[in-house]
Amino acid sequence: MNAAFTRELEAELINIDINFQQSLQPWWEDLNFLRARLQGDTTLQLMPAVVLLAYQHLDLDEKLSISMASLFKTLYFANLIHNQVKDEEEGQLNNQDLQFTILIGDYIFGRVLKLLLEIGAVQVLDSLALMICQINEGLVIEHKLGEKQPEILKSGTASIYATAFLTAARLKGLTHEAIELYEQLGFTIGMALELLVAGMSTQAQRYIEKSADVIAKFKVATGITNGRLDKFLQDLGK
Repeated sequence: MNAAFTRELEAELINIDINFQQSLQPWWEDLNFLRARLQGDTTLQLMPAVVLLAYQHLDLDEKLSISMASLFKTLYFANLIHNQVKDEEEGQLNNQDLQFTILIGDYIFGRVLKLLLEIGAVQVLDSLALMICQINEGLVIEHKLGEKQPEILKSGTASIYATAFLTAARLKGLTHEAIELYEQLGFTIGMALELLVAGMSTQAQRYIEKSADVIAKFKVATGITNGRLDKFLQDLGK
């Protein structure tokens, strides 16, 4: 997968990481063992850049864009932490590490809702709450129902991308039609990215093509022809 687009956002990504660390205070040092375990997660690195692009595509305020990208990175990190919790038959020990993992994941989700107030984006709180429900549904599908990976992604990580795009469109004050299209674009881009990360390039290509169709409809609905996401999709398909 071509992730060269992240190099063009290097300065902004540094600021996102600073915000990310600040959002996890005063537990940053206590999270060392979890951060080390999750360091190789590709999505943890890609998601904030894609969220930033989604906000920049709509010419939203830079400070707001960086704050929201950091917020969604924090949300995804909390989701990763919850994914660390396994069943006893998978070798999970019921000890202090397990208890901390469960509690800190819940704490971070709560912290994210507080961050919305600090950012001044409380009007999208309902979208974040719905997304958290979808993520939990994805965890149930994964751990209890044994669904295949694409189905897990739809309710899990892809819903985070969809919500990120949705919040950007709502904060921009777009029409209902445009908001729905932008949310759909976030979902298809999220599915494409996650399938590429999973090595499922054929299925990912279908979502890249769907994304191109959606962004074309979005241009007609809004007249927004920024080009940032068009270039990203072109690079993604290489």
